[in-house]
Amino acid sequence: MRHDKVSAHLHYSICKSLGIETTDKRYTHTHKLVCDQEGVRVLWKKAVHKDREVTANRPDLIINNKTDKTIT
Repeated sequence: MRHDKVSAHLHYSICKSLGIETTDKRYTHTHKLVCDQEGVRVLWKKAVHKDREVTANRPDLIINNKTDKTIT
């Protein structure tokens, strides 16, 4: 549970620094799992589907920058 709270806070902070509108409940699990704005998508606790089976397919955070074509 502590790990999820830390990753929720990181997700909230990253969205705020990118100028993406978020809720004020940054330490709870009620904020949006996917935040989009101007070519940047921030995913929190979302499954990644690939063409082959991957057992660990839910990373904590994914930052997809569509303008730079990078994923972190």
